[in-house]
Amino acid sequence: MINLFISKSNDPAYNLAVEEYLTYQYVTNDPILYIWQNSNTIVVGRNQNTYAEINIAEAMKDEVKIIRRNTGGGTVFHDMGNVCYSLIVNNDKNSQSNFEIALQPIIQYLRSEGLNANFSGRNDIEIDGYKISGNAQLKTITKILQHGTLLFDVELPRILKYLNVDPEKIKHQKVKSKPARVANIKAILTENEKEIELNDFIENVINSYTKNDEVKWIEFNDSEKESINELFEEKYCSREWTFAKNEDFEISNKKYLETKGLIEIKTNVDKGKITNIKIYGDFLGYTGTEALEFALINTDYDYHAVKNILDKFSLKEIFGDNFEAEDILNLLFN
Repeated sequence: MINLFISKSNDPAYNLAVEEYLTYQYVTNDPILYIWQNSNTIVVGRNQNTYAEINIAEAMKDEVKIIRRNTGGGTVFHDMGNVCYSLIVNNDKNSQSNFEIALQPIIQYLRSEGLNANFSGRNDIEIDGYKISGNAQLKTITKILQHGTLLFDVELPRILKYLNVDPEKIKHQKVKSKPARVANIKAILTENEKEIELNDFIENVINSYTKNDEVKWIEFNDSEKESINELFEEKYCSREWTFAKNEDFEISNKKYLETKGLIEIKTNVDKGKITNIKIYGDFLGYTGTEALEFALINTDYDYHAVKNILDKFSLKEIFGDNFEAEDILNLLFN
């Protein structure tokens, strides 16, 4: 059996509140598929510097909603031509947390439409070299959340208008230009002489995950609605959640690490001790950086002292595969 919920709201604060409730509080042992769309929205990754990622002046002038999500990865623009999916499964020995495996139903559906869809890089789906989907994950003690975007018929010039590409990524040729990297699924289908409307596309994506399972539609009771509303009002409507990670720092170092992502560390040091530290980037760990940042405060600004703290954490969970303590130490002390 698979639990299914399709949001009727296009408000990103509400939709992310629903996703968090389904991940942390909704009680079921069966997988959950959640389909949602945001209108006129920029969604920032959990570990990113909001002001650095966005052309704030243009976004605010156009009344674009700006919000931070719970997962890592990069900043994305959503409009009603974009389809968001969330897949939530139990975090147990039988679960699959591999991006490529979790995306296979969507990839196979796109291939059934005659498209050359493939998993690419760390977390993308591409068709003929054009990115049409980016994805991220979050793990709790009991659940794994994987969610992503599907560019069906997005106003692509608005991505160029609102989102900044970091020079470090350009320098390493990870991003050559925004328009060259992305494409709409609908446009590619049209080139192949196929026409599919948005609602049919959404239905086909749902069927790619549910075709072999009984579907149970999720209906929230009053208590569940109240819990979602609390998350909506107290967290996702809060300016602090979206912008509080941005502060002034004395020491700042940034580097793009091939296959790992962009990482920037900003540090305040007073009398030889770290008094404040924030870590930004589009890396794809399962948890945020907050616990590590907290542990490093009041630590001696010393290579071995910091390494002792880093060794107590699972850097793979925070930053993603292949990250090592040396990656962080090099940024802090070079």
